[in-house]
Amino acid sequence: MTGRAIARAGLVVTAAFFASRVLGWLRLAIIGTQFGASPELDAYFAAFRIPDAIFQFVAAGALASALIPVLTGLLTAGEDARAWRVVSTVANLMLLALLVLAGAFALAAPVLMPAITPGFDAAQTARTVELTRIMLLSPVFLALGAVATSVLNTLGRFGASALAPIVYNLGIIAGAVFLAPRMGVSGLAVGVVLGAIGHLAVQVPPLRGRMRYAAAIDPADPAARQTFLLLVPRTIGLAAGQITFLVNTSFASGLASGAITAYNVAFTALQIPIGLIGVPLGVVLLPSMAQAIAGGATARFADLVLRSLRLIAFVMLPLTGLMMVLRREGVALLFESGRFDAKAVELTADALLVFLVGLSAHAMIAILAPAFYAGKDTRTPVLAAILAVGVNVAIAALTVGPLGLRGLALAIAAGAWLEVGVLLVLLRRRAPEVALGRLARGTTVFAGGALLAAGVALLAARLLDPLLAPGAGKAALLVGLALAGAAATATYVAYAAVLRIPELPALASLLHDALGRRKGPA
Repeated sequence: MTGRAIARAGLVVTAAFFASRVLGWLRLAIIGTQFGASPELDAYFAAFRIPDAIFQFVAAGALASALIPVLTGLLTAGEDARAWRVVSTVANLMLLALLVLAGAFALAAPVLMPAITPGFDAAQTARTVELTRIMLLSPVFLALGAVATSVLNTLGRFGASALAPIVYNLGIIAGAVFLAPRMGVSGLAVGVVLGAIGHLAVQVPPLRGRMRYAAAIDPADPAARQTFLLLVPRTIGLAAGQITFLVNTSFASGLASGAITAYNVAFTALQIPIGLIGVPLGVVLLPSMAQAIAGGATARFADLVLRSLRLIAFVMLPLTGLMMVLRREGVALLFESGRFDAKAVELTADALLVFLVGLSAHAMIAILAPAFYAGKDTRTPVLAAILAVGVNVAIAALTVGPLGLRGLALAIAAGAWLEVGVLLVLLRRRAPEVALGRLARGTTVFAGGALLAAGVALLAARLLDPLLAPGAGKAALLVGLALAGAAATATYVAYAAVLRIPELPALASLLHDALGRRKGPA
């Protein structure tokens, strides 16, 4: 893919991710309005853990990291028929595994959930078991959708696969709006299943005429075996990551009522900028990085990685400062309504403040991990993730007592930065062309501008206090946040322009390429 093609694909994916994040916010806002930071919603979020863990173990990012490089190699070599046999084998084995796992966990849920949520009473535990059993259907459809996503991304078709999460959110919103008033929190669980079905269905039409599915399994094919060998380490890494969520859910279940809800809402708010910038960039770059490595263009590979990391730092550092300063007002604007009251806002904002310490790290991981996957190395990111999880769990155990939710958020942030450090060191050994000195110097300069912009945002917030004070209303909050954000952004842009930071014109050029305003090749 050329620079212009990457930019346009990035725009498509980013636009879809933006829509998905907006719908994700709307989903949480509707759910929060109906249930608040309540025991019912705590049970819903806790019930999500096992179905989500199954999906993460079997598919999710593991599948893309294993399947895309293998498919890219086969299609580049002109072995289309073999490529589709590999896809069929992976999809069929995954379907069988998921059906078995879903059934087994449905039977074991009454034993597992009390261990995961020891702070719940008997009624809340029973409700969690019920919700878990309903939502165990969702990973089956989500995993098949992940296969479709991997194939479409390999073919350079990012639209439908980027649309799939939007449909998933719409399903949950439908459950919240139409089913929850009649079925209670169980309606949300049914909406999750409906959204998962839609996630797969929206990706089927673009595959017709391109992929030839076969109801067969051919594990003897070397390419299929390679896919599964690549899949295993990444699956282990994702399993380790799920341990973090399971442990933190267990710790949070012993805190005040609504703690699990506040934790999930704060973590979702953290994911908005990651989903808008870091993840789309990683998704779009993976095929290009795989092609660079396959063609022996290590210099291009290193350049892609370094420029992407610097761009991530350039954008994420000031955003971190801005979100820290305006966290309470932002949470109030997005989520305060109905039963999600001022107390829930404060609880969520406190957790978000500490989560934000790791924002840039999470976004960098979205670039660094695919850099290893592109070279068919899924083991290294897994080892880094396992190490980070160990540190995460240890810090959570030590800090949840004195710090509560903030301790759990601190553990997540510390683990993310450790993972970034390990991946950078190992990537530098693998690809010496990746100039970490340039990254460090750039990050230091960006951090100075971020601090300046955050100071301006804080001053603006004080001047705009009548608009941002509790109880000011949604319209006033929106205007106040927009003005404070604009002042901070203008400050950072001016800082970058005065210092001639190259990422500023690079970002402008990327946006021009994405919008197709440049006539020549990039």
